[in-house]
Amino acid sequence: MPVKSIRKVILRSSMLGLLAVLWLCTGRVAWAASYAEVIDGTYENCSLVQSGDRIAASFTVRFQAASGNIGNSLYFMSRGLAVFFFDEKGNRKRSDGTVIVTMNGMNPTNSLTEFNSNHTYYRSNVGVAHWSNAGRFTATISAEFAASELNKWPAVGFHVSNESNLDRFYVQKGALYMAPKLGGCRLIKAGEATPPSPVTTEITVSAPDWDLGELARGKETTRTFVTDEQRLCFAYDPKFIEFDKYLISASNRNGVAESKFLLASAENGNETIPYTLSLAGGGAPVALPSINGLPLTLSKSGRTCLTPTFKAWADATLKSTDFSDVLTFTIVTQP
Repeated sequence: MPVKSIRKVILRSSMLGLLAVLWLCTGRVAWAASYAEVIDGTYENCSLVQSGDRIAASFTVRFQAASGNIGNSLYFMSRGLAVFFFDEKGNRKRSDGTVIVTMNGMNPTNSLTEFNSNHTYYRSNVGVAHWSNAGRFTATISAEFAASELNKWPAVGFHVSNESNLDRFYVQKGALYMAPKLGGCRLIKAGEATPPSPVTTEITVSAPDWDLGELARGKETTRTFVTDEQRLCFAYDPKFIEFDKYLISASNRNGVAESKFLLASAENGNETIPYTLSLAGGGAPVALPSINGLPLTLSKSGRTCLTPTFKAWADATLKSTDFSDVLTFTIVTQP
């Protein structure tokens, strides 16, 4: 008698929509800049607080001594700050209004709007407290701006720098990226023009129980499930989905042997049937199991369904009984 197999393979999804840390560069160019070790560590103590129609942003940096971090320049002039917002496509842009910037409570004496550029740059004249400090010190930098600046893209960027007589040297690690719906201090790596998503995308899963029916002994059995009710489907808000890159992985209850999942006998857990799973419909086919997460493309429609194909190998000596397994799928943003 053929072996009865997989009455139920239950999908318990663990869906994590995290901040993307891969940015797309198509059609977008970062501003040309020089970089240096302007600060120790990275940006810290980030805060965004809205009061009425204004937003107050603040963060902390630990400046290194300017000496050695201004390239071949003759002398240091000022600490600096680039402030930028984004249009609906994630392109950087200057403020539409006024941004009030302070460093340890001190305003810069002048600001430069970079014409034909995509940010506003702030620096001071020589002799202004904190801004003109070439030594090591900790600075709390604050910026106040209209809440409407975040209407098209709910995030703001800051890039700290050293200003010299010859050039401008930005923090080598990259720019600070702050979004009300993300919290904390995020980073846009130096030279990358496109930001990550400004929101955490929540993904819900629709997962059926897959029944492979009877498996023939001594050879491979293949089952593909093609109807909407049989496919693995994800639903989400697509507004910022193109700015995230996702990885999908799967774990199972019965473990893996020789790069195959295992179905276990309901009567004797030591009796197993190896199987693999391929998911099609989210970019390149996803072959599972896999040691690492595999790329998954989520459609801009707000719904992506994957067609599963199972391949199982039942040994000719197995007893006739029910075999099953439980799969857990996890989706994370690609680091």
